[in-house]
Amino acid sequence: MLRQGALELAGCAGRGHVPGRGSVAGPRAPGEGCERDPVRVVLVAEQSVIRAGLRSILTSTPELRVVSSYGDTKRAKEGSRHDRPEVILVGTREGLAADAAAARQLVSADAASGAKAILLHPAETSVEVSQVLTGGVHGCIDPAMDEEQIIRAVTAVAMGGAVFLPAPKVQQAEQMLAIEGPSPAEARLTEREHAVLGGLARGLSNSEIGTELFLAEATVKKHLTQAMRKIGQPDRLRAGLYAYQHGIFR
Repeated sequence: MLRQGALELAGCAGRGHVPGRGSVAGPRAPGEGCERDPVRVVLVAEQSVIRAGLRSILTSTPELRVVSSYGDTKRAKEGSRHDRPEVILVGTREGLAADAAAARQLVSADAASGAKAILLHPAETSVEVSQVLTGGVHGCIDPAMDEEQIIRAVTAVAMGGAVFLPAPKVQQAEQMLAIEGPSPAEARLTEREHAVLGGLARGLSNSEIGTELFLAEATVKKHLTQAMRKIGQPDRLRAGLYAYQHGIFR
């Protein structure tokens, strides 16, 4: 499960069900559906065993469709016109920086405009999380992790969220590319607002936060909206990053 050892900040842009875990919260009203066609996924990894393994995992759920897989970025970029990817998983043998550079090339292609990239290399620190998010990447995962986690990560990113598995080491806020806003003390967050932000930073949906705090989902949404206003963050992703950077974990 992702409640431990993961950072996941989820949104909803047309999908609502996460295989094995129910709904992931987003900007839609509680109870409003997000159903649509399967997510179009492209795999770009130099190692054939990784491509084969990921294809096997991702094709096990009807909500995801692997349309193509490639061993290099050049061929993937050429194929994007036909593939029309929504999520691209990118892995090289050269580490996180090389993966991020390859991902930027792929999502900049006209035919892949709007596609979201996940790097097949874990981010080890919160500094790296900030760097890859600033560069337009929506997540980093270890391809050797649990199958359910991989499926959930790809689905969450397709919905507009960001996922980092396993959880990177938290560093001091001054070491990071800062998300601007008042400190938690200056924001005068209530106990409930603090707890809701903590759940958000740990990758929980509104429904999961409500279950943990014994609150209705609508009440969680109300507290989260108030907290976002106080800390000056316009959306769920930035609010989650703010909470993560300031060490807000319930």
